[in-house]
Amino acid sequence: MGLELYAKIEELFLDKEAAHILWGEFITILKELNVKSVLDIGCGGGDFCLMAKENGFDIKGIDLSKAQVKKAIKKGCDCRAIDVCELDEKFEAAVAVFDVVNYLSPDELKKFFSCVEKVVDKYFVFDINTLYAMEDLAIGTLKAESEDKFSVLYSEFEDNKLITEITLFEKKDENCYIKHQKSIIQYFYPLEKIEKISNMRVKNIIPISLYGSKEAEKLIVVLEK
Repeated sequence: MGLELYAKIEELFLDKEAAHILWGEFITILKELNVKSVLDIGCGGGDFCLMAKENGFDIKGIDLSKAQVKKAIKKGCDCRAIDVCELDEKFEAAVAVFDVVNYLSPDELKKFFSCVEKVVDKYFVFDINTLYAMEDLAIGTLKAESEDKFSVLYSEFEDNKLITEITLFEKKDENCYIKHQKSIIQYFYPLEKIEKISNMRVKNIIPISLYGSKEAEKLIVVLEK
């Protein structure tokens, strides 16, 4: 699965400065909404979950990647490897931070929002990438390495899909590397499509630029029951 491979290289490519800007925006929004219990959907390695916990929120995380959940638990986050549709708990609000919604296929999208609506009492806050971010900023090649890993990402955008091929060389011993290769897909979703499939109403839309662009790279959407 491509997302399991991405879990291995996420820290190589994560722009921590940009991530903290986005996480900070979500924290501010949750404080303004005056909620306490929060579900972090697609919690990844637990960085946002940890930040929210430090800001006084009663937060739990879920992710489909067992590798990511292990990382989150090590950081002190209350996280589980489970699909949101399998949850039987309720929260005042849920969040999906940093491209989670864009990774859902069109066939998965409606079911996802339906399941989220069942577990939240008040709000769902998430971000989606703008067309500018996917069509102009995300394409091309990125390289990164550490002491025991070397990875390349190659991305192309076509037919409203950003397809990223991940190549990872992972050091096994002094003279041997293991090669892993998978693809992941992000889908561009105009806000109008989200509004059509969700039964919650749009409370707020916040354009945000994480990399100093004149155009917004993301929209943070606040849905209210």
